[in-house]
Amino acid sequence: MSETDAKRAKRPLVVGGVPEHFNYPWRMAQERGIFKRCGVEVDFREQKLGTGAMVSAAKDGSLDLIIALTEGLVADIASGSDLRLLGTYVGSPLTWAISTGNKSSINSVEDLRKGKFGVSRIGSGSQLMAYVLAIQRGWNPEEISFEVKGDINQLCTGVDDLSTDAFLWETFTTKPYHDAGTVRRIGDITTPWPCFMIAARQSVIDERLPEIQACLAAVHEAAQLFHTETEAMPPLIAKHYGLKQEDAKAWYEGVDIVANRFISEAALEKAVQALQVCKRLPPDEHVDVSKLLDTRVAELKRDLRSMKLYDRSELVVSLYKQLAANGLSTGPLKYTDLIPFDQHHYHGTAAVDDVIAKCHISERSRVINIGSGLGGPSRYMAATTGCLVLACEIQEDLSRTAMEMTSRCGMTSKVHHMTGDFMPLSQHLQRSGYDAVVSWLTVLHFQDRLSLFRQCHELLRPGGFFFAADFFARGALTAEEKQTLADEVGCETLAASLEDYKHELELAGFKVTTLEDMSEDWTAYTRERVNALTAKRKETGAIVGQDVFDRMLRFYSTVADLYKGGNLGGLQVVAQKPLGW
Repeated sequence: MSETDAKRAKRPLVVGGVPEHFNYPWRMAQERGIFKRCGVEVDFREQKLGTGAMVSAAKDGSLDLIIALTEGLVADIASGSDLRLLGTYVGSPLTWAISTGNKSSINSVEDLRKGKFGVSRIGSGSQLMAYVLAIQRGWNPEEISFEVKGDINQLCTGVDDLSTDAFLWETFTTKPYHDAGTVRRIGDITTPWPCFMIAARQSVIDERLPEIQACLAAVHEAAQLFHTETEAMPPLIAKHYGLKQEDAKAWYEGVDIVANRFISEAALEKAVQALQVCKRLPPDEHVDVSKLLDTRVAELKRDLRSMKLYDRSELVVSLYKQLAANGLSTGPLKYTDLIPFDQHHYHGTAAVDDVIAKCHISERSRVINIGSGLGGPSRYMAATTGCLVLACEIQEDLSRTAMEMTSRCGMTSKVHHMTGDFMPLSQHLQRSGYDAVVSWLTVLHFQDRLSLFRQCHELLRPGGFFFAADFFARGALTAEEKQTLADEVGCETLAASLEDYKHELELAGFKVTTLEDMSEDWTAYTRERVNALTAKRKETGAIVGQDVFDRMLRFYSTVADLYKGGNLGGLQVVAQKPLGW
């Protein structure tokens, strides 16, 4: 150990983070003696210059641990540095407001296609997120341009004097400028990854592993307290960071500070993709995201967001490009305009009509749609029956786009969108308050079906209906088929038979009214879908982009091959919560 390393090993663990509300749990852990109780001495130092400066400080040894923006850490580590990720600090994404000037002719996000964006510096988050916006909207990222302006005041000046069309900046930091009328907010975008992660140099991890583990355990405990003290936290945040009470409350309710060892594989892959598009990483170089973390501390986590279909927001990109090709990029829509592009389950609206009939959905019904995707079935049910629909979707970009489409259809009074994991979200919903819970090819993503069924049973009124179109194991799946289902489809557990599926519903308290084996039908349907897509490859690829089309086609072909193998089956089930329950 060098003399410098020896000195560092004797000092407290020096942690750096931005002087923002996200890092309040570190203050809590210090003030409440949590670090001391966990047997570690921590010196938390606020870093005003952001991620780039913290990375440099970690490398020169002045900081041991840093809490920094995910994309900045990924860019540095993937470029060959000796930093490694230790865990996710803030699990929720960062929301960036999209702002333009009061004299600008820009009135919607779509008006920014081929626009000029003001950025704080080349390679900054403000530039990266403009590229992410282009990717999500289906624009050519090469057609947007940039002008370096500096800090937020200079960015505001840029859109005011029309030298730039817009800029992107963290929403709560920008809000005072919106409130004052300095600039106009025309939209927002969230990062497709958790906003803050924790990192350290490998040599520091080697030397101080027990202290690092104790430190992370302490801040995890503080983060849990932060989220349980719901009345006390917003006023404290407002006072300490100079925010309005209502802004502190809104931020507190939306943030998810997890401070844990789990890191989403899909989140890292999306960050790498965005960094490659903006050329902060070589575009054609493969990055093994598992090498970005230190597995003595952190663990790579696969989840639904790791499904191959969602890796590059294909459904969102395809939708925006199809709308543009049909002259529907902006302005009001009819729900029928979207039907060719927003019904991604089997048999389209005919399948939704069948569910409406079987579940007796009417204008008096309150319906939950689990895994609502781009919102197509939810809007269709609401438009054709007059029912109210709560559309729940875990994919942030799908849910955000679904909200936009619902708003453009003028249907926000009928369809309400919720983003997140259905199981924790549903804890806050009214018990016995819904007439139907429906899902198309979503239950297969839940590892604990019985808990899901029980939760749905609680949410339904007596006499209410549960519907699912789902997978089951028709035969003994091979090891390769199981791996493909897990890696490509996000499906790790299947009922061993139709009877097993029925039994689980009955254990949850349901009476199964219809249970159909759809295996032959879906085998034929998925193969026909692949053939139809292949026949239109040149035509559709020219609209949505050949790479986007080919990735979607590969995914659909994978599913068709699984059905063709004979071991993957499909089912449709309708179950009812008995009267008098």
